[in-house]
Amino acid sequence: MSQTSSTCRPAGKPASRRILVSALLGSLVLSLAFAISAHSAFGAGSIKVYSNSLETSDGRSEVRQVGSANCDRGGSSKSLRTELGKKTSECAYRVPFVGRDLVVGVKARLFKSTPKKIAKRTYVAVSLRQDGDGSRYQLAVFPVAGKFQLRKILPNGNIKYLDHGNKRNTINKLGEANRLTLRAYNGDGRLPDGTARIIAIVNGKKLAQVDDTRGNLLEGRDTTFSIGSKSGARGARGSFVDLGVSLPNPF
Repeated sequence: MSQTSSTCRPAGKPASRRILVSALLGSLVLSLAFAISAHSAFGAGSIKVYSNSLETSDGRSEVRQVGSANCDRGGSSKSLRTELGKKTSECAYRVPFVGRDLVVGVKARLFKSTPKKIAKRTYVAVSLRQDGDGSRYQLAVFPVAGKFQLRKILPNGNIKYLDHGNKRNTINKLGEANRLTLRAYNGDGRLPDGTARIIAIVNGKKLAQVDDTRGNLLEGRDTTFSIGSKSGARGARGSFVDLGVSLPNPF
């Protein structure tokens, strides 16, 4: 940053000061214009900070697998594809943007080539505030069952179900894409200290809004998307496209 000198300037040079002020004002106006433009482009409630179509090899290389699960990762010209291997319950991929108060969205598809007995119990999901111990908030959608679960996975591995339900009219079937959006934030001035508001949206419809009074319990800052099953999902196949992360504006 440039610094103005405290040395007195000779009389007769007020124009240089006017030029400096004009330049600073111009820079401020451009910054505000960019912020407003970004706000308008990405919606009234958030500002996008990361976007990845996952349609190119360079884009897919930006997201890394979480852990050492047996995941056969691949790509087509249109998506990131993955298949779960032996003794694997979940294949998750980390977004290269960290933070606590975020919105994550991705379009996920569970393929019809997934074995029928596996497909019934397999979910596609997005997660926020994920830590190395596996704790996180997670929105899981089951395309075959037509249901969703909004979960809080604790550091000890226990799962607290914040909300769940059958939403066949909203959730698309096996082989079809579902747009998953999960939002989590603290401290909007209206929530009690330590309370996190968690919002789950599927295909543009809000399915759940929960205020977690122990929202500070999860200390992770990672964001992920995944495919899996609580009972193991060997042979489950799916794809992801249109990944985005935004900063929520709760006001």
